[in-house]
Amino acid sequence: MKVSTIAFPSVFESAFGNNENSSKDLLNGLKIKKDEKWYLVGNLAKRGGINPGRITNASPSEEDYEILFKAALLNTLDKVQQPISITMGFPFSTYNVYKTAAEQFLNKRHFLVDYDTQTFNNNGAFKKGMFDIEKFEVIPEIVGGIIGLKKTTNNPNLDNFIAVSFGFGTVEGGMATGDGLVHRTCFSSHGIRYAINNLTRELNQKYYLEMKNEHQVDDAFMKGSIFTNRKRIDLREMRKTVLTQYYREVISPLMRSYFTDLDYENCEKIYLMGGGAHYKELTDAFIEEFRDFIPVEVAPEPEKLISIGYLYNSLRISDNKAARSVGLDLGNSSSIISIFENDTHTTTIQ
Repeated sequence: MKVSTIAFPSVFESAFGNNENSSKDLLNGLKIKKDEKWYLVGNLAKRGGINPGRITNASPSEEDYEILFKAALLNTLDKVQQPISITMGFPFSTYNVYKTAAEQFLNKRHFLVDYDTQTFNNNGAFKKGMFDIEKFEVIPEIVGGIIGLKKTTNNPNLDNFIAVSFGFGTVEGGMATGDGLVHRTCFSSHGIRYAINNLTRELNQKYYLEMKNEHQVDDAFMKGSIFTNRKRIDLREMRKTVLTQYYREVISPLMRSYFTDLDYENCEKIYLMGGGAHYKELTDAFIEEFRDFIPVEVAPEPEKLISIGYLYNSLRISDNKAARSVGLDLGNSSSIISIFENDTHTTTIQ
């Protein structure tokens, strides 16, 4: 079965003014309603908003969670059969705190979303979508990443490895063996946001950032440059400095604290995943520290692995109903939805 992933930035902003014909499709023209108020979500919010953002590591009781959840499911409306089976998750740092609240949220089973197709269609209109959830499960993010890694590498017998996932809000890690996850080794700490905030403080010493929020600085961080006060500022050297500092002050101490020499002796490889694994400055620091005794490898399409792992977990709990399975990673930087491709039941949202 082939997996298809859909992603959009995890930001939103209240909608004001005319948003008609401002996007090419639904994914780039997400505009949904909550409590009589319209919101631009994802790429549309980034283009049409002034200060789009969200609360980092939001709880299921906050509006951030519901808005992004409904926007994500809206992108599956024409691609999956209902009722669906869905898997979601949290970092270890918030998993035990938010798991029950997330289960109560999903236990509503029926979700109605008002959305506007005029953002991408001349003949669009205000519409309603309905989602029915048959089965669901909430699991730790690192578990989803490990499942996704095994499925993506087509190696279900992949054993004795360390997985480290670099997210915006948190970095997660743990060791997996043939018997399962070694919980003693599982950690959750400051994510890439740590480095981005250090960069912001440094920039504020020299430049006027026009009140950019951390999500906007995150975009600039990824691009390696920022445009402010009619000037383009190259961030690559500063990015290298703060990422190297982040590795030295956060990542390296975590690896020393949670893994013993025996763990490393029994471990075949360290896999890096999550969106932060795309930063060469970070992965190079990892490789440099472990080069003499254990291989370090960036997983294929590292930002998608957690969502893909959630999808395969949904396949399991759905009794192998691929057309009804959804994996949803409501990340702090991007929200990623994974489904199994099946052209026999799809229609197009107009």
